[in-house]
Amino acid sequence: METPVTLTPPGQLFRRDFRPAGQATSAGPENRPIKLLQWNIERGYQLPGIIEELRRLDADLISLQEVDSGCERSGGGDTGLAIAAALELDYVFLSEFEEIHSPLRDAATQGGGMHGNAILSKFTISEAAVVPHRTHPVDWNNPTHALARREPRRGKRAVLRATVDTPQGPLVVYNAHLEVFCGLLARIAQLSDIFADARRMADGGLHHQAILGDMNTMAHGIARLSPNYCCDRMRFRSIGLDEAMVWHRYVLPVTDLRYTASSAHCGTSASAGLSATSASKAASDQPAAAAASAAAAAAAAVGEPNSTVSPPINRQLLAWGLDVQVARDAVNPGFHDPFDPATTTLDNPKYRFLGFSLMKGKLDWVLLRRMAVTKQDVGNLDFSLSDHRWLAAEVTLD
Repeated sequence: METPVTLTPPGQLFRRDFRPAGQATSAGPENRPIKLLQWNIERGYQLPGIIEELRRLDADLISLQEVDSGCERSGGGDTGLAIAAALELDYVFLSEFEEIHSPLRDAATQGGGMHGNAILSKFTISEAAVVPHRTHPVDWNNPTHALARREPRRGKRAVLRATVDTPQGPLVVYNAHLEVFCGLLARIAQLSDIFADARRMADGGLHHQAILGDMNTMAHGIARLSPNYCCDRMRFRSIGLDEAMVWHRYVLPVTDLRYTASSAHCGTSASAGLSATSASKAASDQPAAAAASAAAAAAAAVGEPNSTVSPPINRQLLAWGLDVQVARDAVNPGFHDPFDPATTTLDNPKYRFLGFSLMKGKLDWVLLRRMAVTKQDVGNLDFSLSDHRWLAAEVTLD
């Protein structure tokens, strides 16, 4: 049976549960690991192969970016609904953009429908919401903007948040697709919106959290020469570091001890592989965090907030010119990255020359809070199903 097309307006959610009756309470034993999967499916151009790959992977919870609904470029169908129906999963979709049908577009980019991100789950999605961004480097609603003229669309980027009732307890999942046409500072500002919301969810007792997304962390290499992909003051100031390494050196290590779990709870971060000098430098810039009281540390050991301690601030971000609120919100509330920052999840074939990859990097991320990783994997290595590789992590909630 053909899956219907849903033209959900930008900024709104669409939900549908494709699970057979009774599956909600029989999705596996409580003590088995939960398999999380992150994948940008490139609009679903290779939809049959994507469905078969996801069926083979058999993940419990899937985060997808670049989901098309009703766009000519992807066959006019609803790629997210088709996947959810084929795999019989609970489904929530956040529409970010109306992709305007226009003679300015070629066949590979032609619109006519909606575009956004989706979360699919074997377990019940008990709550879903939109987390807005405060920073929008591109005004896609301005038809005179150079990028909007080339790719006419209406809407704005936002984050999809879902609370999933797993056998091990509730898990808050964020699905993010950060802006690509900017620079690393704007993306850090957008990440700070997620961290700020994660604190609010932790304040409400929901401590197990995962951020899965295409963060478009590509402000390095040949991208530094592009006025679209790398257009802020860090364009050349970060030479020597991929953007993913900037996050690992200057963002993730700066933690909020009011929320950060002890090492027994937070698992092992790839950040631990950084040199002691790099980690120490990031920490040394944070006197507020270093001065946190013993009471805050005790609360952090169980991943709970302590309101008696002043909020820390990432002073490196202040030095780079980000405002005070972003520098506070960007302090990491306890997320760790199980994947190496050198992991390549995009290798753009348009920028390969004489066997050299000139535009590649870790654009896709799995950031975890209050859970341990038992297994991890990377797939779609040949990029045959999408221009992004997928990331998978099997986790247990602490």
